[in-house]
Amino acid sequence: MQEQTDPQTESEETDSQQQQADMQRLVKEIEAHPENWQAYADLINVLTATGNFVEAEELGLKSLSLFEDDAQAEAYLAYSVGNVYYAAGSYAQAQNFFQLVQLPELAHDVTMMQAQDWFAQKNYKQALAFALTGTEQDAQDVDAFDLLGNIWLALDQFDEAQAAFERALAINGDDFEANFGRGLLAQVAAIDDENQWFSYAEALDATKFKQKTQQLNDLSQVIVNKQQGEQTVDGKPTE
Repeated sequence: MQEQTDPQTESEETDSQQQQADMQRLVKEIEAHPENWQAYADLINVLTATGNFVEAEELGLKSLSLFEDDAQAEAYLAYSVGNVYYAAGSYAQAQNFFQLVQLPELAHDVTMMQAQDWFAQKNYKQALAFALTGTEQDAQDVDAFDLLGNIWLALDQFDEAQAAFERALAINGDDFEANFGRGLLAQVAAIDDENQWFSYAEALDATKFKQKTQQLNDLSQVIVNKQQGEQTVDGKPTE
C-alpha cells in the first residue's frame, strides 16, 4: 500500500526548494550585476523568510553602504533591513530602519510595519496611531483593518474593534482574521449562540483557529475583570 503524504508537508518542502533556488539565482545575479540593488533587496527578503537573520542583517547593512547615494535603493533596502529585525524580534532596531524610509511608494507598507512593530512591543497607543493612518492611506487593505481591530481589542475598546473587523469583512468575507475577531467579540458578548463568524473561521483554517483559541480565554477574562470593576466604587461594592 502506498504511503500517504501530508499535503501541508509537501507544500512546505516545495516552498523550501523554491526559496533555495531563489537564493542561488539572486547570488548569481548579484555576482553578475553588483549594481542591481533590487537583487540585494530580494535576497535579503528571501534570507529573512527562511530564518537566516544573521546573513540577512549582514547583507542588508552592507548593501546600504553600497547604495547610500541612491535614494530609491536606500529606501527599499532600509525597509528590507527593518523587516529583518522585525522578524528576528528586535523591534526597536526595526523602528530605526523603518523611520529611514521616505519614499511615497513605500509609505503605506512602512506605516503598517511600524504599526505591527509597536503592536508587537505592546505599545498599543503608538500602534493605533500608525494603524489608523494606514487605513486612511488604503481603505481597501484588509490586513490593515485586521490589525486595527486587534489593537482596539488590546485596548479593550470592543465597539471600535467590531467596526474594524466588520470593515475588513466588507472588503473580503473570506478573511480568517476578521472572521475570528468578529467571532471573538460575539462569543464573549454571548449574543449569538451559532456564532457564524467562528464557524466560518474554523472552516477557513482549522489549525490556525485552534492556535488562537487562547485569545478567547484572555478576552473573556478581560470582560469579567471589567464587569467586576464597574460593580465597585472606590473599592466598595455598589448598592
